[in-house]
Amino acid sequence: MQKVKPVRSVLFDKNMNLILQSDPVFEMLFPDIKTLTVFSDFLSKNAMLDDTFLMKLVIKGVNHHVCYKGIDHDETYEFQFFLLDEEWVVINPTGKHDIKDQLTGLLTERSVLSLIDNGIQRSQRDKDSYTVLLIDIAHLKDINEAFGFLAGDSIIHSISQVLHTNTRAADSLGRYKGDKFIVFLHKTDINGAMQYIKKFESALKKIKFTFEDLNFYVKTHYGIANNHEDETIDLLIQRLHSTLLEAKKDSTSHIEYFT
Repeated sequence: MQKVKPVRSVLFDKNMNLILQSDPVFEMLFPDIKTLTVFSDFLSKNAMLDDTFLMKLVIKGVNHHVCYKGIDHDETYEFQFFLLDEEWVVINPTGKHDIKDQLTGLLTERSVLSLIDNGIQRSQRDKDSYTVLLIDIAHLKDINEAFGFLAGDSIIHSISQVLHTNTRAADSLGRYKGDKFIVFLHKTDINGAMQYIKKFESALKKIKFTFEDLNFYVKTHYGIANNHEDETIDLLIQRLHSTLLEAKKDSTSHIEYFT
């Protein structure tokens, strides 16, 4: 069932360069923005395009995403936005795509990559470290072919719940390319990422992967990339795919990473 939250709207006067109509939530999110010039500069610096994410927030212990759309009128600029909390599966009043994956409840590929792109830029600006994991479920294709897609879907769903439980609210987690997941670990180096994997693997061992009367052994591979100077989302994804490919080739280890 789809759930819809009301869109909030802030209106800027182009001629006077001032806010005509404000909103308390907007003022909380952007306390220093009083003019259209300052706001436009903020949008430009953060590479924020229509129908994407602004940022990830934790408000009173609840994880939120801020989504928005800009409308350029003749004499005014309208900024529409809404908050999406972790309980909302489908919400789409200003965008054109689902934000959360229907099977797992995690962010969709497009949604999580948008957050990671913004996370990279903020980390470069603030000189923070970050590490990104690309997690692959081994032999899921074989399971789908032998036992059907419902069996594979049950494994994907179970793993997604373990990931969600073991990932911090400040980090970004989403489903990527069907049988893969991607995690952006904010302010985390390679050692911290290895601790994340250790914790996740420990939790994974406690899960019984069953479908109807079948039991499955599940193995995961990891591609890891930490922050690089002048990183872009496209270069990051290329590095992650390369490390994941090496991890799947290596019979002695299922983890590979760039330093």
